[in-house]
Amino acid sequence: MNNKQLGTAFENRVCQELNKAGWWVHFFSPDRAGAQPFDIIAVRGGRAKAIDAKTSSTHRFSINRLEDNQRLAFDKWLRCGNDMPYLAVEYDNQIVWVSYWELKENGTVDLRRKINEHGQNV
Repeated sequence: MNNKQLGTAFENRVCQELNKAGWWVHFFSPDRAGAQPFDIIAVRGGRAKAIDAKTSSTHRFSINRLEDNQRLAFDKWLRCGNDMPYLAVEYDNQIVWVSYWELKENGTVDLRRKINEHGQNV
């Protein structure tokens, strides 16, 4: 599988897991230029979450993996009074949840540490 196919498969997996956990889920298909503000919006209990799905082959995940339009969209999402945006990062065949704030504040996140400290669930 190429990177695009791996990414699409992971986006679908995240949507399925959120749906199983009781979230209403919508996937944003990229426009012709391949851009979108983020991949997924999930809603449950009157709260909406903006989520971008990424895959990572290394345990260090950097904010540099986000495109400018994604950062701008997450920043605007927060300015509008919404809940913290998240990244769902696939590492070692697990979904690791990373808050945009944590990534923005630290620049990188150690995915192994997050798995060890918190376990991961939707």
